[in-house]
Amino acid sequence: MWIVYTSIALVAAALIMLTISVVKTLKTTRPAINSINQTVNNIQTNMDHVTAETDQLQTTQGEIQQDIENKKSSIMYTVDEAKQIPKVAKEFVKSMKR
Repeated sequence: MWIVYTSIALVAAALIMLTISVVKTLKTTRPAINSINQTVNNIQTNMDHVTAETDQLQTTQGEIQQDIENKKSSIMYTVDEAKQIPKVAKEFVKSMKR
């Protein structure tokens, strides 16, 4: 019967040692886990900032492209009208000769 009591005492001692070991491990790893969590939060904040800047850049890029298209259209209209000047001038000269 003493073997049963010894076995129970041995199992209890093992459980106590396991608990102590787990507590020590948690205490030593908690600062590292907190540091990792802080780093992840900082990275997430930076990613949010980069995403916001990317959105702003895309908006600005679209506005610039639209402005370029508008200016291109204006210049093309001016060039097309300038190409008509010789024809109009010839017609004007012909009308003056009549």
